Amino acid sequence: MNLKQNLGRSTAWMSLAAASNSVISFIIFIVLSRILSATDIGLVAFALIVVEIGKIIVNAGFSQAIVQRNEWDNSYASTCFYLNILFSVLVTLVIVFVAAPLVAYYYEPKSELILKVLSIIFFLEGLKAVHEGKLKREFSFRVIALRTVVASLLSGAFGIYLAINGFGVWALVFQQLTSQILITFVTIISARWMPSLTFSWVHTQQLLRFSTPLMFAQLIGNLGSKIFEVLIGVLMGPAALGFFRVGGRALYILQDVVLKPLENTTLSALSRIAQANQQALSVLRVIRMSCYLIFPIFFGAAAIGPEFIVFAFGERWALSGQIMTLLAIGVAPTVIGQQINAVLTASGNSRFVLVLAAITFVGNCVVGFIMVPFGLLAVACGFAARTYITLLFNLYFFKRIYHIDIGYVLKVTAPSFISSVIMLACLLALKLIIANSLASALLLPILCLTGAIIYALSIRLIFKHETKLFLIESIDLLPRKFTPFLNAIQRLIKLA
Repeated sequence: MNLKQNLGRSTAWMSLAAASNSVISFIIFIVLSRILSATDIGLVAFALIVVEIGKIIVNAGFSQAIVQRNEWDNSYASTCFYLNILFSVLVTLVIVFVAAPLVAYYYEPKSELILKVLSIIFFLEGLKAVHEGKLKREFSFRVIALRTVVASLLSGAFGIYLAINGFGVWALVFQQLTSQILITFVTIISARWMPSLTFSWVHTQQLLRFSTPLMFAQLIGNLGSKIFEVLIGVLMGPAALGFFRVGGRALYILQDVVLKPLENTTLSALSRIAQANQQALSVLRVIRMSCYLIFPIFFGAAAIGPEFIVFAFGERWALSGQIMTLLAIGVAPTVIGQQINAVLTASGNSRFVLVLAAITFVGNCVVGFIMVPFGLLAVACGFAARTYITLLFNLYFFKRIYHIDIGYVLKVTAPSFISSVIMLACLLALKLIIANSLASALLLPILCLTGAIIYALSIRLIFKHETKLFLIESIDLLPRKFTPFLNAIQRLIKLA
């Protein structure tokens, strides 16, 4: 199997895993949101922000170092493993004795115990980081996918059981812990590797040189993406954070399903390409393909946001629906930035990833401080505007390393972007006509079907040549069993 097919098959498996995991977690979240208040959801959300930040430090970019390295070295991997364990212990101590009391003091006392219990995740994350890197470098994404699905099913069922039986916010906490335990166990077993009793200071220096900029980039990037929620929680309170989190929840799921699989598999594939110009051309093809698929999904989510939130969560969360619309418009362009970050990491230019993360963080801080006093909708608008502005910096660094003109990249993404904007405008106009006359259960599928038709017509009538190129590249990347389906679509476009 060649590299293109590996990328396509791996992305398909990761998409399956992400979809299954996200659907289960979303069902749990809906159940909890109908039981809990916005304040309760805000308490858990803030604790999970801290946990996600701690997980980045625990991993320290070592998993990416394992993937990026050309040859497997047991001494190198063992050194990574022991460093991960050390970092997990240090992070756990800091969270329990420093971060948790600070969260209790500045945010909400009830979050302290939640955060301390969730800190168990750090040690579990440290145990599996190298094993997961080994699976990724071997393109064993089927194992990763099945592992995630099984863990999601079991922990999800457990979480729903606890929620129904009155455990409240702790249902989500125990679901998170159960999922992490199962994933760690399956990952270690599947990797079929155990660390040797070796530790190399030479490898440690190599690891830190590569991984430190990447870790800080991920840390700053995560802080940057969560700074809006942190500012909302601290300045506006847990209830406001609850509304904002519900508005973004469906989008987080979409990101898990359509963005993270590409993020995980693209690095593995690009790291196997030696020539810089081939890396650049490959990432441009991935950008074109992903934009064709991802732009309409998020712009479609923007169109149905208010109706979807009321249908899934209830009328009391109506404000979250407006937030979802604004956030979805801002999430769409991040697919381009993610692919550029992947190719910069694969080529060893992790310091530029750090710079880009810092720019995003500063931008989010500035926009957040300016917009929070004006309310949640203003914050969501600020987020959307910031993503488009900082995308220009991603394109600049891509041009600097690979000498690909910014205008050319924008030209590659223009067909899917323009078609998605046309679709969004048409759906908003349609809602003005029929929204009040139809129930949400009927309105949502009508909007989704209409949006799909409008998008398909736009790319067929306005961008026929670019769409044919997209389908040709899709046939090269995806597993062979999808070829007849894609050929049928290609014939349909020609004959439509």
